[in-house]
Amino acid sequence: MRRALLLLAGAAVIALPARAQVVEADSAFTLGDFAKARSLYEQVLAADSLNERALWRLALLDSWDGFLGRSLGRFARARQEDPANPDLMVAEARVLSWAGRTGAAVALYDSALAQDTGRVDALAGRAQSVAWAGDLDRAETLWRSALTAHPDDPSLLVGLAQTLYWKGEPGLARAYVDRARALAPADPTARQLQRDLHAAVRPDVGTSVTGAGDSDDESFYAQDLWISGALAGDVRGTLTGGWRHDSDPLRSDNSYGVSGLVTAPLGGTVGARAGLGVRRLESDSGNHTPLTAQLGLSWQPAPFAALSLGYGRAAFDETALLLAHGLTIDNLDLEVDLDPKPTISLSGAAGGTWFSDGNRRFSGLLSALGGLGHGLSVGGLGRMMGYRTPNRGDGYFSPERFTVLEARAIYNLRRGQWGLRADGGLGGQQIDPGAGAPAPWQSEWHVSAVLSRGWNGGEITLEGFYTNAAGASTVGAFRYHSLTLAVHQGI
Repeated sequence: MRRALLLLAGAAVIALPARAQVVEADSAFTLGDFAKARSLYEQVLAADSLNERALWRLALLDSWDGFLGRSLGRFARARQEDPANPDLMVAEARVLSWAGRTGAAVALYDSALAQDTGRVDALAGRAQSVAWAGDLDRAETLWRSALTAHPDDPSLLVGLAQTLYWKGEPGLARAYVDRARALAPADPTARQLQRDLHAAVRPDVGTSVTGAGDSDDESFYAQDLWISGALAGDVRGTLTGGWRHDSDPLRSDNSYGVSGLVTAPLGGTVGARAGLGVRRLESDSGNHTPLTAQLGLSWQPAPFAALSLGYGRAAFDETALLLAHGLTIDNLDLEVDLDPKPTISLSGAAGGTWFSDGNRRFSGLLSALGGLGHGLSVGGLGRMMGYRTPNRGDGYFSPERFTVLEARAIYNLRRGQWGLRADGGLGGQQIDPGAGAPAPWQSEWHVSAVLSRGWNGGEITLEGFYTNAAGASTVGAFRYHSLTLAVHQGI
């Protein structure tokens, strides 16, 4: 009995200075003197290797200094002492996510949420981990679900804005981050994201180079250069110059062009665009200088619905023969995009094209995609087009009707500044030449991939495309391929 009392007394003597050191270390930690806090916490661990508070705080300090492995080791020891502590779960899950172990992080966040379904830092951490894993559709779903219960939480608003930005929706993202900034003006994450989104609309210069060819030995090379920037307020302007070289086995010709485009919001969710340019077509059979133009209206009646109506006039210089003819085309297009759920995307388009040789083309398209998670979406596409005067003989593919039905799969992956989008489809195509019975259905397929690398204010992309769809080639060839390299930089 006496020995037991002596042991308890000795433990108490040791615990008193350790407890005092923890209090002193906590004070230094709170004041931001992390070097002093680390030293004191290490002294606590020297006396008590399983002190939960010291392990926890040292794990945080290790993670902030980039020692993620050592941090996770300390968290594991701390949670052995207190496995049901939801605060420890959330802290460790955050470091797991930083270390790229997003699956383990999500599982730990789920464990914390099982104890408190409304815990905001766990809701935010889970959605962020899913986004970092590349499943942006599921991440958006999680952010929106969390905002239903906490509509004015800045961390959730910023997280959704970041995910929308990664999905290529900077306009919608700005609405959420601006709301977050109004609620928490000093929040550094919201402030930085707001800067990034504003940078996305700052002046920008870029160029793209494309080479393409088909199985009928038609080919072209083209380069465009552009500069865009704000003209006044939200009104933006873009100046573009370009060159194109078309060739076939019998000839090769060139065209050059310059155009200007102005885009502006008209209030609410309505926007407008207007552009004017000129194209110079040079060939051995003569030169032509047609005017080009575009007009358009866009409307977003709901957060996940968008409509656009556009008119465009362009030179029909897609092959060397067409360039020599000096044809022009006038397009009128209506497009509708619906995203009723983050994982579902519906699109439709209808258009009419009037050719300067008197021909007309009408077309329609319907597509649907559903997200399966982890960046993968699957769906289908149907497209039909037809010409008023089929097989006119002016050097372009003009059947009475051309139909494509296709099953598609799209995969999106993002890791840091790198991005990958792969797109593939398999289906059938039918050509109705307008004389006699339509041709039998034939197989149709396409594959494409876009690799991108971003940096502060800029990005480089490489895109490849290959298909056997007759409608992809201007002349209706059954093999068409293209490769495009593009670079842009904010200034």
